[in-house]
Amino acid sequence: MKILIWFDMEGVSGIDKEEMCQRGDPGHEKGKELATKDVNAVIRGLKRGGATKIDILDGHSSGKNLIAEKIDEFATYLKGGWEDTLYELINTEKIAEYDAVALIGHHSRAGTEEGFDAHTFVPGMKLKYNDQPIGEVELAAWLVGHFSVKTILVTGDYAVVEEAKKYLLGIENVVVKRKIGDEVECYDLQETYEKLEETAFRAIRKIEQIEPYALLNEPIKVDIQYGQLESAGYMAHFPGYKKVDELTARYYAKDGLEAFKAFTACSIILELTRVNVFRQMINKLAKQGVDINLIRKVQKEAMEEAEQKKVEPSTE
Repeated sequence: MKILIWFDMEGVSGIDKEEMCQRGDPGHEKGKELATKDVNAVIRGLKRGGATKIDILDGHSSGKNLIAEKIDEFATYLKGGWEDTLYELINTEKIAEYDAVALIGHHSRAGTEEGFDAHTFVPGMKLKYNDQPIGEVELAAWLVGHFSVKTILVTGDYAVVEEAKKYLLGIENVVVKRKIGDEVECYDLQETYEKLEETAFRAIRKIEQIEPYALLNEPIKVDIQYGQLESAGYMAHFPGYKKVDELTARYYAKDGLEAFKAFTACSIILELTRVNVFRQMINKLAKQGVDINLIRKVQKEAMEEAEQKKVEPSTE
């Protein structure tokens, strides 16, 4: 059996501060160590349960959130992250080669007050499918379900497990911590690792009894709510999208795969919004009398960096 571990970081056991999930922060190294131990515990259970091949998709930011040399040698740590490796698996349809997916270290959807670092894709955004609030766990399960791949396990804090149980009936789960007010109660690590291993073992052993999770009621109304006023209007310039209100763009998707792509395309618009804000800041600084030569230097450096990424089109 070929299994894909789809890993995220906010739902890892022992991680109780958001900074531990942010590359470049001193706490990230400790976060990577904890994440690697969670993933290894799941690998042990899957391997014992009959997995013949295990790949790991690092779905947190652009990847590099595990300690590669400390990962169980039975598994393969795929390079890249959500936005490149995942899309390669989708576009080549290699994702359909897996028998099942295990969602490890995940977090609850945006707006979940009792969820640790709750968000959907990027902070400040919310998502609805057919008027129902949706998070990344459901997105992942429905995406792989489109390719007839089963989702057998979800791990994370109490909030994400409760969310998963609502949309993904019968899924095996492990709660590793719970947010209570402003505090995060992390459960005993050794006991958690044992539970992760045993639940992964149980999940893969009952794989024949599980069906892929699939979206019903197609076509799917996808509502993307942004945190910036300009973004919904920008999104409406793209075919298939329309602006519903000052913060919301809507898209009607024919199936779960198209709905997933319609939502994740939002990152393009967010980047456009950031560029626009940057330009406004530059203009404001110039009007306030900031050294124009310094402003031009920053602009020149940005243009040179963009030029370095430029590739000439083939003449063939």
